[in-house]
Amino acid sequence: MAQIPFIERSVRSAISVVGFPLSICQTLVTQYQLHKNKPKGQLYLIGQRSLHAVVTGETKHDQPTVILESGMGGFSLDWSLVQPEISKHTKVISYDRSSFGWSTGAMDRATCQNYVQELRLLLNEMNLKPPYILVGHSYGGMMMRLFAAQHPEEVKGLILVDSTHESRYLDHSMSQHRNVEREKNLRLFRLGYLLSPIGLPRLLKRHIGANRLPTHIQSKVTALGRSNKAFRAVYLELICTEESAVQLKNAPPLKEDMPVIVLSAGKQSEDWKKSQEELLNLTKRTKRIMVEDSWHSIQIYQPHVVVEAIKSLLN
Repeated sequence: MAQIPFIERSVRSAISVVGFPLSICQTLVTQYQLHKNKPKGQLYLIGQRSLHAVVTGETKHDQPTVILESGMGGFSLDWSLVQPEISKHTKVISYDRSSFGWSTGAMDRATCQNYVQELRLLLNEMNLKPPYILVGHSYGGMMMRLFAAQHPEEVKGLILVDSTHESRYLDHSMSQHRNVEREKNLRLFRLGYLLSPIGLPRLLKRHIGANRLPTHIQSKVTALGRSNKAFRAVYLELICTEESAVQLKNAPPLKEDMPVIVLSAGKQSEDWKKSQEELLNLTKRTKRIMVEDSWHSIQIYQPHVVVEAIKSLLN
């Protein structure tokens, strides 16, 4: 089972102790940023963790609740350009997974299965009943697919926003280029994890999470994305990707009549575009929309496309 190796946890602790003055500064600045940037939604106690969730809109004419799931390292603010528009039509929830954004607590294994279980506990605590329309971006698309596969009776439809296909995280399916890319990302996130306690990523103006949101939103994403917990959480997600991919590969197939919309960004590599094609046979009602003038985060670059896709499943 994937988790952060003991030696790396020990090295991180040692760096924190050796760089004690810097560690204190990092802690104080993080606390100040949390105080300055108040949560947009509410905190819900889930076991030993508190999850932050934003609920907007009202259920109309038995419309399903829309659940917005962010990609790796993302959180609720990723959907700031989509959620208000969908809220005009039905109830919508965006939330922060453990250790991201305003959520607290930490997972030992940040797998898709554990995240699905966590989300279901949150929905129960919030008393948000099915049916749901599940919307997942990138790595979050894998989580939403697993949710839909395991609980098909609760899901009215699924929207995959430039979603990751599990083959990208399975060793036997990786191209040489993809393997080099993955190792590079692991080294980068490992460094962030090890050095975040002394605030080095902050000094280098690095953060976990989205870019190119409107300035007043991006400032919050950047501030919260420089915390120690954010760097730990995203590194753990990356470490657990292969285990998550196996979970999804072994999951039951989606219901053949489940409507699925695959939104694919046009400004992606050919390798990525090829992996998108593997999503087109999920169900007999799977439809693909190419968003040619968009990079990976379609909900930020072309939010109206995501809004229209969701609205099409509400009708």
